[in-house]
Amino acid sequence: MYFIGLAALTIYSFVKGDIAMTRPRPLPESWQSINPAMTYIFGALILIAILAFYLNRYRATALSTIANLIFWLVTSRHILNLWRDHINGFKTLWLISGALLILTSMDGYRKYQKNVLWLNLIILFLFFVDCGIAHFQYVEFVKSLIPTFIPFPLFFSYFAGVCLILGGVGLLIPQTQKLASLLSGIMIAGWFLLLHIPRAYSLGGDEWIGVGESLAVSGICIMIYSQVSSSSR
Repeated sequence: MYFIGLAALTIYSFVKGDIAMTRPRPLPESWQSINPAMTYIFGALILIAILAFYLNRYRATALSTIANLIFWLVTSRHILNLWRDHINGFKTLWLISGALLILTSMDGYRKYQKNVLWLNLIILFLFFVDCGIAHFQYVEFVKSLIPTFIPFPLFFSYFAGVCLILGGVGLLIPQTQKLASLLSGIMIAGWFLLLHIPRAYSLGGDEWIGVGESLAVSGICIMIYSQVSSSSR
């Protein structure tokens, strides 16, 4: 789920002609001439790294490449813009930490697993709470995203915000980490199916970013559930 979501974001970047994942702010005007080429190189390296992982070739190098490319070419754009769009800025961090989560599940890197797991938990806690608060701040916008076949859109807008906040807090409490990560993964996978895919097919454009991001973060939540379950056993 993580890799398919990452690949979808990368492929849409080719279509857009700019790095699309997490919607970074535009580059300075003086950089615009090199931006398409930089995007294509970035995308090609991400896809090659994903392919190498599945072919069982240089897996550690592939995951390290993914993490570094996202940090230097995506996270840095949020940092240079003073982290104004903090929700999308957090998305770059869980994309990076998701790659590290896979890396530390491999032989030779397991000694870092606990630290990277907690890094993921903290980043997702901040991200989920931030998103949950945004559901209350921009409830009319959130309500407009809910498909028309779902009744009581205002109720579900607030309910989703509460679930995000509770899920984020639950990730930091050892006794609730398994349940919070599993339910959060299922919840976001539901949004992937009910919300993001229909909107992408009907509206197109940047709606495809939501498809890749929701699938990737849902996969990360399920990976966290797996690792927390292994640790508890």
